[in-house]
Amino acid sequence: MNCRFSWLQGSDPRVATCRGRLQTRRCQLNQEINKELRLRAGAENLFKATTNRKLRETVALELSFVNSNLQLLKEQLAELNSSVELYQNDSKECVMPMIPLGLKETKEIDFREPFKDFILEHYSENAATYEDPISDFMDMRQAMRTPVRSTAGVALLFKYYNQLYYIERRFFPPDRSLGVYFEWFDSLTGVPSCQRTVAFEKACVLFNIAGIYTQIGARQERKTCAGLDGAVDALLRAAGTLRYIHENFTNAPSVDLAADTLLVLGALMTSQARECLFEKLQLQAREACSGRDRELRDDLDMCLDLAQESAQLAHTYQQLYDKMQTEGVFNYVPYSWVSLVHVKTEFYKALAHQYCATGLLHATVPQHARDRLSALYSNDRDCTLNGVSPTSKYEEEFDHLALGRAHLLESLALYEEALRLQRMCRELRGKEALSRVVTSQRERASRERTSLRDEPEFAELLDAPAILPSSKFQLALTPPDFAQHRVEDLFKSLGPIAIFSAKRHWSAPRLVQLQKQTEFRRESKRSEKRDRSEDNSTYYNQTRDDKYIDRVTKQNGVYISSFDLDYHPKLLEDKLANGARRQRRRELRRVASEATVGGDGFGFSVRGDAPVMVAGIEPNSLADIGGMREGDFIISINDVDVKWSSHEEVVQLIQGAGDSLTLRLATPMDKSSTKSTPLASRESNSTAGSMSAASSSSSERSPRRAPSWNPFRRSRREPNPHDMLVYR
Repeated sequence: MNCRFSWLQGSDPRVATCRGRLQTRRCQLNQEINKELRLRAGAENLFKATTNRKLRETVALELSFVNSNLQLLKEQLAELNSSVELYQNDSKECVMPMIPLGLKETKEIDFREPFKDFILEHYSENAATYEDPISDFMDMRQAMRTPVRSTAGVALLFKYYNQLYYIERRFFPPDRSLGVYFEWFDSLTGVPSCQRTVAFEKACVLFNIAGIYTQIGARQERKTCAGLDGAVDALLRAAGTLRYIHENFTNAPSVDLAADTLLVLGALMTSQARECLFEKLQLQAREACSGRDRELRDDLDMCLDLAQESAQLAHTYQQLYDKMQTEGVFNYVPYSWVSLVHVKTEFYKALAHQYCATGLLHATVPQHARDRLSALYSNDRDCTLNGVSPTSKYEEEFDHLALGRAHLLESLALYEEALRLQRMCRELRGKEALSRVVTSQRERASRERTSLRDEPEFAELLDAPAILPSSKFQLALTPPDFAQHRVEDLFKSLGPIAIFSAKRHWSAPRLVQLQKQTEFRRESKRSEKRDRSEDNSTYYNQTRDDKYIDRVTKQNGVYISSFDLDYHPKLLEDKLANGARRQRRRELRRVASEATVGGDGFGFSVRGDAPVMVAGIEPNSLADIGGMREGDFIISINDVDVKWSSHEEVVQLIQGAGDSLTLRLATPMDKSSTKSTPLASRESNSTAGSMSAASSSSSERSPRRAPSWNPFRRSRREPNPHDMLVYR
């Protein structure tokens, strides 16, 4: 393993902890479920295809055995999901157990051949040079399959997720398949799902991030404020991650990533975060009362506040229980989870009545207790007492002791209901921590009732009104923070990802070699031009008519003109005007070229950064003759890779190249950047310089257009073969 990826060594060996062994057993069950599903699919196909009666009976019997095995395996997986006590803290004090999520399992994938083929085909690079980045990515994914249940494991998953951003854009084109399949097992049912999109891989990784957060939250020490703060933070991060999956990933092939399931799981984590916050309020209330040398029961306001917070928590779990009863969720969520949520609903209802009873029975100022009734009880129709609002009834005849006894009896009845629900679920019967928490609260309520010695024997039996759910706290989900775990693109050497990605297309890089003219060739060029001008001086002195008559001859009855269009007076005037315009354009281009690549250089200008592009080509320059095109990407300069270089760095390399410049260029093939291209090869008798180029372009530019005005252009009437003149 490379030193820069030393953080990958923190993967869980799956045998060091109870949670690791539990995950190992989950992996084995997933494999067995996958095997039975394949057997069932084959048996069903055979049953449909065969017409032999005896064979159909044999296959039907085999299908019954396979379905029985599948049912047993799914029950074992549900039992693993209900093993919540293994994820709790090792503290001896019993607390209400939390429900964590198990991690999704995946199979190992070999990316070597698909990535190498794509690098060679799409990027035209040597695939052998990218063996180390491919191995690093595979090591990262292998470590991601078994993360530790801590912040280090979360960081590993986030780094892998961020690396998938680059992998998807580098190697997964939107118009075709790469041949890589991502297979993951459902965390709730164990059924495998397979897709070719990286989005499925991302969603599964995020689900495992949420799963680790839930396990971290369940593992916290919940008898301290710091531990409860850590649990609330972890559970809210898990809920935020699940919501992020629901909002950004659709059409999931597995049940645990379905929209309804994600909403239920997110609500479960939010409810458990509120439960931890309520436990922190209980702890702070006890600490505040002990600091004032008082009991919690002596503080009426604090007891009633805790009663309403507990009623709010019970209301939250009741809503969650109703969501779990829906058809799309009930068949997949473990039954032990549904039962535990139901138990918690009744338990916190009982706790709300117990806090209310404690405050009313020990109230020293009855008038103050009467003032709090309007905020404590609800005026809904469901909460009326014999058709009369509880608030109005107890404003007329207020007996806080009788009302406190009614709440205490209601709490005892609800505690008994919670214990009954626990006994009804086979998976929850053996949960000792759950039994001890509910039993201890019931015994405390029983002792409170026993202490009421002044209770009259024939007192009026009252029904305790429902407590209005209310909370002073509002929870905010924490979305995943991807920027906290930045990674470096493993395939950065392929170029900037905005240009060199799987969805962009460009030609294969071609080699262009430019050689400037020497001083000796420049002088010979100037002298040759002077000689030519002197030889043609007499020609220019001839009259227009003589020159025209001398240059038209008759051969075989056909008039043939050997006239050179460049020397015709009218055409010469037009050529001079066009030459002046071209000269002005050439000057402007030369100014741009000098500002970019300097001097009387190679005849091209550049613009942009990473990668630098060819901005303009001077006509009849070395760049034009060499096959350079406007919009070309400069890949390398004199064997120096410049895909990530800035504009200034490229200019310095070109200016420092001297008389010889070697470029590797690539032409973008997108419609928006497609331009006319020069001829692949062009003959030239000029002695301005020498050039050799290797080009692999697939298109050529059309030849240069003739002058717009032609003195020999005929009118648009039908041609007469008898008076036709042929010119050359």
